[in-house]
Order: sequence, then C-alpha cells, then structure tokens
Amino acid sequence: MAVRVTRRSRANWQGSVADGGGRIGLGSGAYEGPFTLKARVEDVERSTNPEELIAAAEAGCFTMSLANVLAEAGHPAADLQTTATVRLEQQQEGFAITRIALETVGQVDGIDAERFAELAAEAEATCPVSRALAGTEITVQATLAGS
Repeated sequence: MAVRVTRRSRANWQGSVADGGGRIGLGSGAYEGPFTLKARVEDVERSTNPEELIAAAEAGCFTMSLANVLAEAGHPAADLQTTATVRLEQQQEGFAITRIALETVGQVDGIDAERFAELAAEAEATCPVSRALAGTEITVQATLAGS
C-alpha cells in the first residue's frame, strides 16, 4: 500500500497588496502569524512571507532526507544544522524564485567531507520539496563540523 499524506495551510488577506496584510497558518497549528508585502521585501520581525516559508520547508525536508541518507549509509548524524536561503527576483515576466541555497553542517562520525557532500547531494535530489521546486536552481554546501 502506498503512503499518501495530505497537509494544508491557510492564508487570508485584507486590502491592497501594498497597504494590506493577512495571516498565514499551518494546518497543524504549529504556526500562525502575519504576512505582508513589507515582510516580503524588507527585514521585518514577527511577520513572514511565502519565500521564508518555502525556505523553512526546504531546510526541513532536506535535513530529514540527509538524516535518512546518512543512516542508510551506516553513518547516523549526531547533529545536522541547515539554513535555506531563497532568492526572489523581479524578472521581465514577473517575480520568480530563482535560487535556493542550502548550507548544512553536520556532526557525523566515520565519514569524510567528500562522502558527506555526496550524500548531501543525494539528499537534495530525493527530498520531496526539492523535487516540487525542480524549476528553481538549488545549490548545496555541505560541511562537516570542525573541518
């Protein structure tokens, strides 16, 4: 039997894009908060935007995938820390997410930096969020802690 998972999030908005705002929430209730255009184009505390949420989804999915790949290779991670940076750019045809840069640092016993980087690339290629964002350039920089 195939595994099928369905997840939902929600958003509402009042007013124009420039002057309005809304709230965005995860179906699990783990997060609910404001989002605005200002939060999208400036550094604003306590407000999010779609790109930040995509970065969180990519960081989480990739890190889970990397933990799985490492364990399957016989090298379970003691710790993995990943930052995903999403770039939103205005292009001739409109705004587009053009790049996602993943930076991950791992504490993993019994593995060298080259093998860690190979497994990180495999994790990015098999992460469902990365696959859903296949039209976007995604780069991975994988570093072992202390190296």
